[in-house]
Amino acid sequence: MRKINQAFGPGSANERTIQRWFEKFRNGDEELRDEPRTGRPGVIDNDILKAMVEADPRLTVREIAAELQVHPSAIGKHMKEIGKVKKLDKWIPHELSSHNQLCRYEICSALLLRNENDPFLDRIITCDEKWILYDNRKRTAQWLDKNQAPKMFPKPKTHQKKVMLTMWWTSIGIIHYDFMEHGTSITADTYCQQIEEMNEKLKKLWPALVNRRGPILLHDNARPHISLVTKKKLNDLGYETLPHPPYSPDLSPTDYHFFKHLDSFLTGKIFKNEGDIENALRNFIDSRTQDFYSTGINKLVTRWQKCRDADGFYFD
Repeated sequence: MRKINQAFGPGSANERTIQRWFEKFRNGDEELRDEPRTGRPGVIDNDILKAMVEADPRLTVREIAAELQVHPSAIGKHMKEIGKVKKLDKWIPHELSSHNQLCRYEICSALLLRNENDPFLDRIITCDEKWILYDNRKRTAQWLDKNQAPKMFPKPKTHQKKVMLTMWWTSIGIIHYDFMEHGTSITADTYCQQIEEMNEKLKKLWPALVNRRGPILLHDNARPHISLVTKKKLNDLGYETLPHPPYSPDLSPTDYHFFKHLDSFLTGKIFKNEGDIENALRNFIDSRTQDFYSTGINKLVTRWQKCRDADGFYFD
């Protein structure tokens, strides 16, 4: 062993290996190649493996190994060779029916064509509601010494204290926001009242849009938004309502842009009262530039295109 390690480098052979070789040679076996091992064959045909996982992507490593009669540890290497990796399912907002998909496809196609012929993104006013929790801490992993216990973290209550925020904005910034009183909910009447308040502010911030060009409202299909009372109010104020397919938060700038960034901003924060929440919201708004708002609205074109390319299904 010492001579072999001197010739080929330290660690080339160990004592047990030399003993095994010596025993083989003493018994007259001078074959240097390893004998085939008993048990499951170790050869995996990558074409067969690829066909298996493409036929059923949910197969486990153990199921594949049992089918091919190989050890599970051999599967990982061959998966890399055929370019396959294991990924978790991605949650989607809703299980779309064929009608839902067709609706998304047709609306996005129509809006793309309309915007190409007569750009209207700068006329859009968009809005939505969101619950804001008083306690926004999240469970996270900690880098600790091997024998060090992690810090204790109280499990969030099933029904946490929260307040509902309503937000109205355009490509130039915030128009209006409000916090609902505790114990109240969004109804057609309260929604119409918010529309009145928002419209009064819009006339001061952007009178040309209200008086000449005409605002276009983009909101989802929640009942208060599509009630007859709301439709009449919008008609009286001269607002056009942009078509919006059901179950489509991915096509709502407030969901995919504004609230997404607000969630990141609020992560880890704890509030004692509603005033603290409003201060945090104000800080978030003050930290955004106008580009933040224009970017959120302008992304609509890309998202309409992706939705159409996906035949109305949800897209990445």
